[in-house]
Amino acid sequence: MMGVFMPIVASAQNGLLTGNIGSAAGEAGLTTAEAEWLIAAFVGAAAFANLVVIKGRQQFGIMFFLTTLLGVNVLTGLLLILFPSFTTLTINRVSNGLMVSTNVAGGVYYLIQALPKSHRVLAIAIAIACLQMANPIAALFPVEMLTRGSNHGFACLATAMGALQLILVLLLPLPRTNMGRVFEGLDALSAVLLCGVSVCLASFLTLGKTMWWTDTPWIGWLLIGTIGFAAAAFAFESCRTRPLLQISWLSTGTILRFAIVAIVERLLLSEQTTGATGLLSQAGLLNDQYHTLYLFVILGMVTGTTVMGLTLSARAIPFQCVAALLAIAFASWMDAGSNALTRPVDMYFSQALLGFGTTLFVGPALLYGVILVLKSDTSHFISTIYVFAITQSVGSVTGAALLGSLQYYYERYAMVGFASRLSDTASSSLAASKLGLSSLSSTLNSQASVMGYLNLFGFVSVFALAAAGLILGILLCKHLIDLTNRRFS
Repeated sequence: MMGVFMPIVASAQNGLLTGNIGSAAGEAGLTTAEAEWLIAAFVGAAAFANLVVIKGRQQFGIMFFLTTLLGVNVLTGLLLILFPSFTTLTINRVSNGLMVSTNVAGGVYYLIQALPKSHRVLAIAIAIACLQMANPIAALFPVEMLTRGSNHGFACLATAMGALQLILVLLLPLPRTNMGRVFEGLDALSAVLLCGVSVCLASFLTLGKTMWWTDTPWIGWLLIGTIGFAAAAFAFESCRTRPLLQISWLSTGTILRFAIVAIVERLLLSEQTTGATGLLSQAGLLNDQYHTLYLFVILGMVTGTTVMGLTLSARAIPFQCVAALLAIAFASWMDAGSNALTRPVDMYFSQALLGFGTTLFVGPALLYGVILVLKSDTSHFISTIYVFAITQSVGSVTGAALLGSLQYYYERYAMVGFASRLSDTASSSLAASKLGLSSLSSTLNSQASVMGYLNLFGFVSVFALAAAGLILGILLCKHLIDLTNRRFS
C-alpha cells in the first residue's frame, strides 16, 4: 500500500492548489501572473529534484531523502499556516516539488519490497501510473473548504498530508542499501546550471500562455535564460571526465525517440485537464460540480493500471502504447461532438476512457527507456530517468501551454468567422438592436470559445491516431525486415 500511497499523496498536495488555482488566487489576493508563478515553482523544483534524488540515493540512501524532504515540507506548511503570504506559499510549492520526486522513488522501492523478484520491473510502471491519479483525487475535495480564510484549508490539509507521510515512513522504514561516495565537487555547478534550465523552462511554458507569448517582453528573456543555461550545462558536462549527465548518450537517436514518445504522451494527456475541464468551465461550472466525473476518471485510471500490470512485458510495450493511443483518440473524438450545453454527465464515458489510456500509456513509456538503458550501458540510467522526469514535469506544462494556445487560436479564428458572417447578414442590425451590442458580443465570444475546444478535441484525436499509426508502421517494417532476413539467411 505504501508504494501506491506515497506518489499519489505527494502529487495530490499540489493538485489541491493547481486544480483550484483561480479560486485560491482570488482568496489570497494574487494576480494571474503570481498564481502561475506558483505552478512554475513546483514544476521547476520537481524537474530538478529528479536528478539529485537518483544520484543522491546512492550516497545517502533513500530514507535520508524521504525523511529530510518530508520534514522540510511539513515545516514550510506550518510556516504557511502561521504566516500566509505569496512568499511562504511559493516556498511551500518548491518544497512540495522537491518532495514529489523523492516520494515517487520511495514508492518504487516500497513496491520492489512487496513484489516478487520476477515482477519487480512493474514497480516503476505502477508508481508512475499511480502518480496520474493524484489530480482527479485532489479535485474531489470541496473548493470552499480549501480556499476558506486565505487558503487556510489548503495549508492545513497539505501540511497534514506531508505529516502523515512522514509518520508512515518512520513507522515503516525501507531497508538500508549499499551506499558510497558518488558526488563530486563539480556536480554542484552542474546542478546549479540544470536547475536554471528547469526553472526558466517551467516559467516560460507556464506563464507564456497566460501572459501570451508575444505580448510580454520578459517571457522572451525566460526562453533566452533556458537556452543559455542549457548551453552552459551541456558545454560544462561535455568537458568533464565523469559528468553528471551523459551528453553523448542524450544526443543519440535512441534517447531522442524515447523523449519524443514521452512528450507525445504528456501532450495527449493534457486533453483532460486543459480541454474537458476548460469546456465545462466555459459553461460556468465549478470544480465541485465535477466530483462524479472525476470518480469515473479515477475508475478508468485504476482499470488502466490493472490492465497494464497484467499485460506488461518487453514485447507487449508497443501494443500497449497503441491501445492507449487508440483509447485516447476515441475519447477525444467523442468529446469533439460536445456543445455549449454539454455537462459532466455527458462526458463520463469519454473521460473514463481517457483516464484508462493515461495509465496504460505512461508506465510502458518509461519502461521503454529503461529497457534501452539495460541493452546499452547501465551507467546511462541517471541520464535516462532525468530525461523522463523532465518530459513528465516540464512536459505537463508544455502540453497545457500548447493545447491552451491552440484553443485560443481556434477560438479567435471562429470569432472572426462569426463576425464576418454576421456583418454580411441583412438582419445583423436588427439582432444587435434586440440583444444589445454587449450581449451579442458575449454570445459570440461564448460560442467561439466552445468551437475552440471542439477543434482542440479533434486535433488531439487526429494526433493520437497518427501516433498509433506511426508505431504500427514501425512494427510492420521491423516484421517485414525480419521476414526478409530469414528468407535470405
